[in-house]
This record gives sequence, structure tokens and C-alpha cells, in this order.
Amino acid sequence: MLMAPRGKHTRARPKGSPLLFALMALVVVPSVLLADHWGAGSAGIIGGLTGLFSLVVFMGGPLRADLRIAAVMAPLLVVAAVVPRLVAEVSRPTAILAVVVLGFVAALLPLLGPRFANAGLGLGMTTVFGYGYAPQGGADHQQVIAAAVAGVAVALALRVLMGVSDPSGPTRAQVAEVLVAADPATATSVAFGTWLSDGRQRWLADALDAASRYRLALHTAGLTEPVAPGDLAALRDRAAELASRLKAKPSKKATAQEDAPAGPGPAGDGALADATQALDSVEQAIRDRDTTAVSLEHDRRHQLKDAVLHPSTRLRSVQLRHAFRTALGLLLMLVITSGLERGDPLVSTVLLTTFGILQASWRDTATKARNKIIGLVGGSLSVAVILLVVPSRFLVAIAVVSLCLGLWYIVTRPGLGNAFMVVVSVGFNSVTRDLDPVNLLLQYVGLTASAVVIGLLVGFAVVPAFRPPPLRRRIESATEATAAVLRAAADGSQPGLADQVALHREATQTQDELVPDHDQLDDVQLRELDTLRTGLRDLTALVDATGMDDAALQDVLRALSPADQTLPGLQHPNGAGTLQQSSSTVRDLAQRAGAAERYLLRTLPANA
Repeated sequence: MLMAPRGKHTRARPKGSPLLFALMALVVVPSVLLADHWGAGSAGIIGGLTGLFSLVVFMGGPLRADLRIAAVMAPLLVVAAVVPRLVAEVSRPTAILAVVVLGFVAALLPLLGPRFANAGLGLGMTTVFGYGYAPQGGADHQQVIAAAVAGVAVALALRVLMGVSDPSGPTRAQVAEVLVAADPATATSVAFGTWLSDGRQRWLADALDAASRYRLALHTAGLTEPVAPGDLAALRDRAAELASRLKAKPSKKATAQEDAPAGPGPAGDGALADATQALDSVEQAIRDRDTTAVSLEHDRRHQLKDAVLHPSTRLRSVQLRHAFRTALGLLLMLVITSGLERGDPLVSTVLLTTFGILQASWRDTATKARNKIIGLVGGSLSVAVILLVVPSRFLVAIAVVSLCLGLWYIVTRPGLGNAFMVVVSVGFNSVTRDLDPVNLLLQYVGLTASAVVIGLLVGFAVVPAFRPPPLRRRIESATEATAAVLRAAADGSQPGLADQVALHREATQTQDELVPDHDQLDDVQLRELDTLRTGLRDLTALVDATGMDDAALQDVLRALSPADQTLPGLQHPNGAGTLQQSSSTVRDLAQRAGAAERYLLRTLPANA
């Protein structure tokens, strides 16, 4: 593994970001003011935070698709902000059950597609904040409802204002990303799903198809042909220029630029020429801008969208395990905090912490937990020093400064931002609610530590079934899924488009899981795992471009077999004389991937 060089080339630490300040000004303040105008009183802060979380739900795609999501999610957000809070006044166990169910639903929403990841995040945060926050002086049900509706209304109005001038801008940006993205497979999947949800304009379909062909041809050229650096750079420069034209909002000036002739590309046959022709097609689509909708039958459209966006084994998906983990983690923290008084300021804080730490993968969860631990330790030490040397009358001023610094750094440097938020929580709550700051700090540390433990242990250690499958099984699944794609490509029956997309999706997902999780691998095993993952990806990318016959397919499948088999002619492919270069490349990739697979299966522990 390459290490970053020290000294002047070391990557600088990220600076702060004004993003949250902008959101506070654009969403929170107007939501609080509107809620107050509607008589919400002290419940106005519920409206402010509900507006912030709702904007997270409503943004991320083209305006048309976002408004459809808003039509479904807006009532659910109001329910999440209101129902647990009001039910808790009558029956706390029932309110806890409502929070757990809503948290489970929030964690499941990404199963509907990548676009719903933000929807799940916003719904979950709205739920736990609405349950945990208690306005000073209390608030009746009408005030809470008014506040929640005000927050959702402001977020919806802001989303319309932000997107009305260029409703399809995000769709064009996603299609353009296919030309330049480091991961073209993921970019193509996202772009296709976005296109399906935004009117299915024909010129964007043509551009997306041509961009996908360009990336495939470029990848094939790198594997099968000697490529001149100048030709490669020229193609990439042209792709970047076309991507910027795709993203640009249509105008008369842009139309005049689009009439310019295409630049010359590599001449002759081969993958580079195919890449040039694909870019020509992208440019032609930009020139034509045929905005008529591509006609797809309703069932066919949903079949395609389902194949592209969703795993083929949903009931065994990571997301479903994550939903159970989230529900169980929230339940445990709700039980722990049930001993606190209603209105305790730490309830909403630790519930948001628990929901934030619980992620779909162990690595993401550990990263969130690490940032929270760094913030907790740094913030607690800072609060201890402040309480020792600073008079209590200055706590509010220190909390205000810490709030500004916390909002500035929480996005780019979450550990530092969390440290400042510890100071904010203890400082504000000890003064505004007349609580002992030392006891408040001890409670904060204890509850946050509980949230970290729950996030790290629930599902990943306490419930072994929630952990990812063993690496050995992931290797076998990835190889089998790749072999299924190869068989489908060589099969004369030509499966339907949705079936082909589903097979490629399954192969890509299982290949992406070929990374160490809890597995302790040495350097050689790490290198072989990377070789296997790269080889399987290359085979999946090349299979549609090479056109294997049955004999070549059988050779490739034997090379990927766990049994140690060596294919004749692969050590010296040029000597065979009967194979095309592309077929030899596929066989060579299969041989290298198969060798890596057999080494890993031989050296990994039996239960790994």
C-alpha cells in the first residue's frame, strides 16, 4: 500500500464550512418565525429543526422527482415530529414503540434507491428530535402541530425556489458525471435512475447511452491496446468539455457553441476509435436536444428501475440488517433514557447521537463512533477546564462562541465540531435550565458513551447474524455472480434488458464487498484480494465488448473455478494463433483473478 509522502506534499487538514450557517439562515430562522406567527410559542424550535431535516429529505435530485418524494414524505415528517412527542404525554412506552417503528422505516428507505438515503436520514432525525425535545414552559398539541407544519412548509417552499429556474439541472449533472467519474458503473446507475424519474428526455437518454459506451471503450483500450498518452489525454479533455456542456443550463449562447464541429479523434479501428465515435454521439445529442419523452410501458419502466436501483436479494440485504440494528439500538437508548425526566435536554442529544452513529457498515459506524469519542474527550476536558477557571456568568457567551465554531467545523472536521458541541450542550443547558454543570457533564459523558457502545456493539458483535458474511463466502459469491454475467453474455437466448441489468448489478455489489471488514489480512492477502476484485470488475466490463464463444466461455469459467486449473495457451497467448486479442485478454484476466481467488481460499481460515 502506498503511503502519502511526508512534508510539503502531506494533505492539508480540511477547513471549516459555512454550510450549516447558510442552512440556519435559510431554513431554521424562517421556520421558527413562521411557527411563532402561527402561535407555536416555545415549540417554534421544533419547527426550525423539522424544517432543516425536511430540506435534507426534499433535496438531492431534479425538481420533479423531489416534489414527488415531498408529496409522500411531507405528511410522514409531520407525523414523525408530532406523534411521538404527543403520545409520550399519555403513554411513554407507546411513544417509544412509535419511535422504534419510525426509526426502522427510516433505515429501510434507502432500499427504494440511493435517492432515498437522505429521506431516511431526515425522517430518523425528525423522529428522535421530536420525541426528545421538550419546549420550556410546555406546549399543547396545537402548538406542536403548527410548528411541525411550519417547518415542512418552509422547507418545501425553499426547495421549489431553489429548483424552479432549472428543474432538470441535477439530471444533466448526473449524466455528465458518467463521462468523467472515477466509478463509471455507479455513476451510470445513478444517472439512469435519475433520468427515469425526470421525464425520460430522449436527448439525455442518447447522451447517457453514448457516455456509457465511451467509458467501456476507454476501459477496453487500456486492457487490450497500446495507448498513446496523447490520444488518451485528448479523449479525456474532450469528455470533460462535453460534460461541462451537458451540465450547463440551455441558452442561446450555449446553442451557438454546440454548433461548433467536433474535434478530431484517433483514426482507424479499435477501442479508441469506438470511444471517439461515442463522444461524437454525445455531442450530437447535445446539439439535437430532443426533449420528447422516451416511451416506456409502465410495467417495463418500473422493471428497469427496480433492476438498476435495488439489490436482487433484498431480504438478505445490508440495508435490512441495518434497519433491525437501528431499531434495536434506538430501543436500548430509549429504555436507558426513560429514567430521565420528561424535558431533560440530554434526551434528544443522545438519541440523535445514537441514530447518527448507527450506519449500514461496520467501517462507517466505527468512523462515526471515533469522531464522537474524540469530540467527547476533547469537549469534556474543555468543559472541565472552563468550569474550574471561568466564572459561571460567562458560560452563555462561551457556549455561543462554541456553537459558531461547532457549526463551522462539524461538516469538515466532525471530531473537532463534536468537541465544541459538548461545550454548547453543557453551557446552554446548565444556565437556561438552572442545572448543575458538573452533574450535567457527567450525565452527558455517560449517555454519549452508552450511545457509542450501542452503535458499535449492537448488530456487529452482540448479534453475529447482523455482521457481514465471512470473507470466504463473499469471495465465492462475487465469483459466482461474475460467472453468471459471463454465461448470460455468451448465451444465445439473450435475456431481457432488466434481467441483464440485474445480473450486472448483483455482480457489481458482490465485487464491492471484496474488502476487509473484521478480517485480519497480511500484505499478500490484501494484494491478492485487490487483484481479485479488480479482475472480476474488468471481466464484467469487458464481457459485452469481446463476444466470447462457448469454448472461450468454458475456459474462462474453468479459470475462475476454485479448483486449481491452468488453461493451455494462457501463459503464451500470442503463440496460440487462433484467438483474437480481446478473447486472450479476457482469458488472461480470468486466469489472474482465479489464481488470486484460489490463493485466498487456501490461506484464509476455514471460518473466515
